[in-house]
Amino acid sequence: MRINLFILSEDPVSLAGLEAIVEQDDRVNLLGTAVDESHGLRCLEDTALQPDVVILGEPPSKRAICRDVARIVSRYRHEKSRPQIVVVSQNHYDDVIVSALRLDVNGYLARIASSEELLQSLQIVARGGAAFSSAIAARFSRYFSTMQRLPEPSELSHLTSREMEILELLANGLNNRQIARRLFLAEKTVRNYVSRIFTKLEVHDRASAALRARDAGFGDQPTDAIPHSA
Repeated sequence: MRINLFILSEDPVSLAGLEAIVEQDDRVNLLGTAVDESHGLRCLEDTALQPDVVILGEPPSKRAICRDVARIVSRYRHEKSRPQIVVVSQNHYDDVIVSALRLDVNGYLARIASSEELLQSLQIVARGGAAFSSAIAARFSRYFSTMQRLPEPSELSHLTSREMEILELLANGLNNRQIARRLFLAEKTVRNYVSRIFTKLEVHDRASAALRARDAGFGDQPTDAIPHSA
């Protein structure tokens, strides 16, 4: 099976390593790469770009994993299908992996033992399967029991990219005026976005929206700041 692949990695060394591996396999067609998260997500907005799999290479934090996965899912929410998502990261703490699984990641490789492991994992997820490194697979039963006790954050997938951008700033404690200045929007426009976010998340105030966002990995964590009401 020939796989159309896109790689997003904010770590240039990781990106170069992943490129070197996938270029060994003529079953993989590397559509593009991005070392900047914003640029990568803009590339995926291009409807001509139809990757089967997107690799997130060495995301710098749990927050980055949740943010990028949620935005990719949001980008394809009206499409018949979306790319399979594989995280390649040495960060294999339980809370990070559980958060990734809750957001419907299709594969998580904590450490790549060999080039073949990555290439085989890409084939598995491209066919609709799930691929996880052996260390993670060994702990799977514990993850599933944990996931059953956690609320599903699926409503975040219904947010647009702009709404998620505003939600993240809201979770960081910015008020509407500050968000408007940061994003070069009218304050009234921001208020309208915030209202739509409340409706989609089924919350009635900024504090509740911020809490929901932080539970899904958005915003600076931890923080004692109370979101502004203005």
